[in-house]
Amino acid sequence: MAAPTPDLLDQARTRARSALAALGELGVEPEPFAQALAGRAAAQEDPPAALERLFAEDLALAFACGRGSRPAMERFEREYGGEVDRAFRRMSAGTLQLQDVRQQVLEKLFVGDHPKILDYSGQGPLRVWLRVAALRLLTNLVTRAPRETPLEDELLAAEPLATADPELEHMRRVYRAEFKQAFAAAVAALDVDDRVLLHQRFASRLSMEELAAAHDVHVNTAARWLQRARAALEGAVRDDLRRRLRVSDDQLQSILRLVQSQLDVTLGRLLE
Repeated sequence: MAAPTPDLLDQARTRARSALAALGELGVEPEPFAQALAGRAAAQEDPPAALERLFAEDLALAFACGRGSRPAMERFEREYGGEVDRAFRRMSAGTLQLQDVRQQVLEKLFVGDHPKILDYSGQGPLRVWLRVAALRLLTNLVTRAPRETPLEDELLAAEPLATADPELEHMRRVYRAEFKQAFAAAVAALDVDDRVLLHQRFASRLSMEELAAAHDVHVNTAARWLQRARAALEGAVRDDLRRRLRVSDDQLQSILRLVQSQLDVTLGRLLE
């Protein structure tokens, strides 16, 4: 990683002082935060432009939280704690209680040798980053709970919708129960990262730009990840139905065509 130039450090000091002043007393000295800002910008292709694009006030709050500032953590919980609550309500949490989950998520964000809040890079809004981080942490908690519940299967494993093709519509009616079971099993079997990505795109309705910012990647990379997750879901549904049904090869091909069309409807209808 390239070292910040003196000019970049001077620019970072100006941004650091301004961001900290806007937030009020957080118990953080400007110089360490300026060094952190400059370090993040120096890693980019155009450091001065990258420094200007950073969400400096959001980074200042995250930086202060990561260094154990009580005022910063109280402000964070007051202004952003609702994102954890919303993530909890959007997924099936089994027997977990909101207050217990909230405490565990906040501990993971703020406690430890490297608090997770320090992973926030400032490339996008802190609120968007937190949505992804909270959902990932919640998903890990839920999948370790005694009763594991697939993430948002009421959305992703919903009963397939009607089609305009008479042959496919007949298949849909005949194999309705099998389709619902296959979709539910496919969602449960997805990699956690894929499940989080699908949830953020189709349940939380993040745009591709928001997804990219939340994961600190280019929008094209986020699009490839989303396509990979969708393909994984499609393949899992196909494999499950192939094992579950005893049909002729021609019927199987029609059913797999229906799988493709239904994924286009149930997921594609939410794409921008």
